[in-house]
Amino acid sequence: MDWWSRYYWILIDFWSLAWLLYAVFSLCKRNVLGPESCNPEIHPPLFYVLWTMINMARVCSMIVWDRHDISGAVTLSWIMPVLSFYMLYMSYSNLNKHEAWLAIKPRVFSVTRYLTQNGLAAFAWWTLLNALVDLGIVFKYKAGVPDPLISIMVLFLVAICALTWFILQIFPLNKYLRHTYSVYTTLILGLGAMFTRSYRVNDLAATTVYSGFLMLLMTIMSLAHLILDCFRTEKPLATDFYLTSEGCNTVCQPEGNSKHKLQK
Repeated sequence: MDWWSRYYWILIDFWSLAWLLYAVFSLCKRNVLGPESCNPEIHPPLFYVLWTMINMARVCSMIVWDRHDISGAVTLSWIMPVLSFYMLYMSYSNLNKHEAWLAIKPRVFSVTRYLTQNGLAAFAWWTLLNALVDLGIVFKYKAGVPDPLISIMVLFLVAICALTWFILQIFPLNKYLRHTYSVYTTLILGLGAMFTRSYRVNDLAATTVYSGFLMLLMTIMSLAHLILDCFRTEKPLATDFYLTSEGCNTVCQPEGNSKHKLQK
């Protein structure tokens, strides 16, 4: 990737800081069951443990890169996207699981979807792009694969991952992924960094043309997602007139066996 792509880390880090600060702020807010951050438990303690492990791997990969241990650095770089996508899975599934409970506070839906999930998705895809590029470096310098071929292979893997996400987002997992909009922007920026890296006015390489084509493809998929999302109306939440704490898995359970009823 080109030199300017490193500045995208600043935006991602600020975005990550924003949803982490919101998580801390939610510890101070309470609902009828206790602290809002864990009642219901959308992001359990394991969620934040995984985030800690991701940042530890990120720091360690920088140290290993400085020691010119390419294989070790690439191994550590793959920990970040794998754990990030697992964190996204936890967030999507728990938000859907507690959908009825969260109907009493729609603001939690918006903050979780647009701040936490979009921020985490941007981080996951950016680290995935970097991990794929690092994997290409390993094949180039360790396995001796020539540069035009390995660059095309990396871009092909990026295209496969993006198309897989698009298909899942539009069809089987639409109710989970429909509000995640940061993926295609992240991919366009990453592909743009690859495009400017190999761009030559008088000599357009195959990787430059392929990067430009993929940028156009990501733009089309982003527009298709936005248009389809506008035409799909969200179904009203299936909530009962009374909700009890029995259906809400929490960290801080109410004292005694009394049931807290919430009027709709």
